[in-house]
Amino acid sequence: MAKIDQRRLFQAAFLTVFFGATVFGAWAWYHVHPKRFPVSYTFKAADQIPGYEFKPLPVGEEAVQILATTNLLNGEFRNGGGDRFTVFMGTWDAARSKELAVVGHTPDICWVGAGAVPVSVGQSDQVELDLGPAKVPFAVRVFQMSPTSKQLELTVWCTLISGQVFAENDRFEAVGSSNTSVESRKTAAGRRLAKMQLVRAIRERVPGNGSKQFVRFSTSLDGDWKPALERVERFAQRWLQLEISRDSADAR
Repeated sequence: MAKIDQRRLFQAAFLTVFFGATVFGAWAWYHVHPKRFPVSYTFKAADQIPGYEFKPLPVGEEAVQILATTNLLNGEFRNGGGDRFTVFMGTWDAARSKELAVVGHTPDICWVGAGAVPVSVGQSDQVELDLGPAKVPFAVRVFQMSPTSKQLELTVWCTLISGQVFAENDRFEAVGSSNTSVESRKTAAGRRLAKMQLVRAIRERVPGNGSKQFVRFSTSLDGDWKPALERVERFAQRWLQLEISRDSADAR
């Protein structure tokens, strides 16, 4: 009986040490001699662009609660030539951004949850937009905005975590068709994003408790996707300002 009790005590002690080491190791990976990044990025967005009229669009109370911030810009720009761009930007400071989940609301998930269907028209999965001081990778998608509408929307977005671009490097594949359930498409996109975020956070040692930004904009797609993407890039250069800060140790 005494041997059994000793064995159980040893097993309990081993498990305690094992789980304690696991928790400490995860903490130490991000906090003991943390990785230093030579540059950090911040997006600044304009709500006025010469030649465009901006119409702010309200964000619902439920969405604000889900996003856990009121620091949001949401609306659309239109010019006299008929161009229309919908825009969204959310910013979270470190105090209000404890988890990677706050940036888990890409169009792959939110738009699909609202009934949009991801489609492939031959577009690239990613594009580097020239924002002046640097080129920044943005994810690229095309959506049929509802199963009953033929309207296509080309959208791009980018996520910054602790000033670092959190590019979605995994190849995206449109899930099914308009006959595939919304929940199935949304679940598949959510799993892909969660897996990608976890792998990159571990590999690149980017902690999830720093500041975050998410920026997304889109325009209608009629015909070839390449001219639409070129319009998006020209618009980005007028709407977004990229600020770069350099690590003091790297600057010396």
